[in-house]
Amino acid sequence: MINKENRSKKATVKDVAKAAGVSVATVSYVLNNKPGQKISEETRKKVLQMANLLRYTPSHEAISLATGKHNMIGITYHLREDSPSRNLEITYMVNLLVERFSRMKYNVVLLPYDRESNKSPNRLLDGVIAIDLPEDDFKKMADQYYVPVICLDMIVNDFLFYQIYTDMPTLSKEALKILGKNYYLIMDKYDNEKYQEYISGTVPNGKVIYFSDCTHKDLEKLKDKKVLVLGTYLALILRQYIPDENMAVISYNSTEHILADGVTTIENDVAKKANLTMNIMLNAFEQKFDVTHDYKI
Repeated sequence: MINKENRSKKATVKDVAKAAGVSVATVSYVLNNKPGQKISEETRKKVLQMANLLRYTPSHEAISLATGKHNMIGITYHLREDSPSRNLEITYMVNLLVERFSRMKYNVVLLPYDRESNKSPNRLLDGVIAIDLPEDDFKKMADQYYVPVICLDMIVNDFLFYQIYTDMPTLSKEALKILGKNYYLIMDKYDNEKYQEYISGTVPNGKVIYFSDCTHKDLEKLKDKKVLVLGTYLALILRQYIPDENMAVISYNSTEHILADGVTTIENDVAKKANLTMNIMLNAFEQKFDVTHDYKI
């Protein structure tokens, strides 16, 4: 019998198993619709009935038991002391990924990357997302895992890995319409050198300035120049040196509102990157592999 006290508590998979008179494994197989298990229709109906009566919601542990996965995603990234605007964009990206994978009942483990660390890899992870790591360091890390690994804002010379990054040539064409040919690109530095070279290579005149290399006097010289800024928060810093009408900003989702109305923004769709990353990872879990491995957003 299911009394009121039982119904008032959050039910566990053990409670459902006890009420249905079956094993915990059987409950997990039924609730997660695990194929290939010899479970009678009568038993299946009884488990579902008891789960409904107890208002049971499957836990991560129950899902893991049924699927053979731990339902854990690792996100590894590195924040640079000299790239404050880029750090905020990475943090925003990580938050989007955590929110999206959590909706799909995955736990997310944050793994800030430290090349000096000798920590053993987390063997409970079902997949890993790496954001803007140096290629050599990335490959050393990836070699320790035997799960799907996705590169985000990275370019690596290895067809094994899916790579998702910003479509800078398209954004540069937009900048060309707004600023003309003779503009400067100001950006933070990236850890992945090939990706940094890819970004800087899209500037038509090769005029790329790394913010961390600039002095106060260097920035003052830009007062009368046309400038494309990569990053919303970097643009906020630069507004004291560059008039709004001389500036265009490549800005990720939901941050444009913090800039003045006179500043022209070009959207870098980070939310779309997060959605694509999640979809590719979920497809990899289902062994649905796409021939395309490079995606530009």
